[in-house]
Amino acid sequence: MSVFDRLTLAEDLLDCQGRVVARRGLVVSPESIEEAAQHARPAPRRALADTPLGGDLEVALDDPAYRALFARAGARDAVARAVAAAGLTERLVEELLALRAERPALHLHAFTTAAVAVRMLLSAVGGARALPDLAAAALLHDLGMRHVPATVVERADRLEIREAHRIAAHPLLGAFQLARELGPHPAVAAARCHHWRCGQGYPGMGAAPSRAVEVVSVASAFAALTRPRAYRSAAYDARGAADVIVAEVLAGHADANTAKLLVHALRGGRGDPRAIRFGGAREGHAPEVNRHAPVAAPGRSPL
Repeated sequence: MSVFDRLTLAEDLLDCQGRVVARRGLVVSPESIEEAAQHARPAPRRALADTPLGGDLEVALDDPAYRALFARAGARDAVARAVAAAGLTERLVEELLALRAERPALHLHAFTTAAVAVRMLLSAVGGARALPDLAAAALLHDLGMRHVPATVVERADRLEIREAHRIAAHPLLGAFQLARELGPHPAVAAARCHHWRCGQGYPGMGAAPSRAVEVVSVASAFAALTRPRAYRSAAYDARGAADVIVAEVLAGHADANTAKLLVHALRGGRGDPRAIRFGGAREGHAPEVNRHAPVAAPGRSPL
């Protein structure tokens, strides 16, 4: 298990408009992230529906790959309402618009993760008051990937060590940026913890994240598996992606109850998700070629 839980910036951390988020030499750590959140002066937020991003969820909701998730009567509309209510500051709207223009795969991943996470949460908690904030957390959880060069993200072959370290840094970078912008908010924990993998991922953490953050993590993994990637010949279908996540549970790398929420949602969301029993993987649901290897976190600051 890696103990990597902090990094020292080798260059200024900038937002999409070139504004300085953090200066070179800053140690980004759980402590500095918490301090940034406590001292933040969050700007007003407006609902996603009232921004130029308001229609961007439709691509995920209408994708045949996710038909089973939204097949139950009312499920699609309930997800759309919750995500539309997600509150974003103007600077975060700018970030998502920049992703749409410059990194469309990351933009699509954000909206797909939000749709999947909200569908899972609706199965568990219904229309809870916290749902719009959790939808925002899912939308923003991978913001740190904007600080990773596109050439690294789109590599089809094995990453070099330094490139892997750049990817390993993105949860901390995203969490710090969101802490500065939003203060204490579920998006900060979602950004920092979504690659935790029950202590087998990165960065290191002293305790498990909340169940809501675990939902964002599983939704993010499912969204990534069901989209094309340079390192595999095709995307997984929904069954194949669920099989991968169940295998992660059996290996101790994912939370079983959260994975059950995903399977429960894929089965229509009826009954008690705790009664779900995992089946074995089936052939024909995975890509023929898959060169993916999990990123190993460094034992020290990667930057």
